[in-house]
Amino acid sequence: MVDELICDASRVWILGQPLICRFCANDVFLPYHTYKNVEKPGIDVFFVDYTAICLKCGCATQFGDPSGPSPDGTDYIWALEQVLLNPPEPEPPIIRTVDDKTLRAQKSCLSLALQLLVQEGIIENAVLPLVEEEQNENLLHLLEPGVYVSSEEIPAEKCLVMALSQIVKHRLLDNDKLHFIIEHESYPGIESFLWNHIE
Repeated sequence: MVDELICDASRVWILGQPLICRFCANDVFLPYHTYKNVEKPGIDVFFVDYTAICLKCGCATQFGDPSGPSPDGTDYIWALEQVLLNPPEPEPPIIRTVDDKTLRAQKSCLSLALQLLVQEGIIENAVLPLVEEEQNENLLHLLEPGVYVSSEEIPAEKCLVMALSQIVKHRLLDNDKLHFIIEHESYPGIESFLWNHIE
């Protein structure tokens, strides 16, 4: 059941009964919202209805939505059901590709950010090998325990963002300057800024 019909070629049922064209007995329609002024003439109080156009003969069938509470008031009955004949294709997932140079820069910045966090005692030295072993999921769990992690591959960039957010959170550096560098400069700028604070 649906709470609203979509304007697309489809078959429609109302309280379990199929909508059939009264002229040609076709059952494929294009439903449209129809708005009627409840108080004619009067203030603009509109009632929403449907007009379904038969895709075979063009005949218009008007109907309302009888959805509402059950007679005993314990449930809500959705009256309309719609099956699209041409359901939209799901959008393909966006796959971001990172070139080797950018990936190396991300990993380098991530390694420096983690060294700084280890140096300040925020995290243990055990996290550093995770960067080399590219165990990004484990690294993300250690940096931000309890954060939801999807089953998709975790990029180094996401780990870097998390590491930098830890640096900002603990106010280890000049946060305004770090924000400025992140916003206006590329990875070399972030890398050189972090290098200056590694002992």
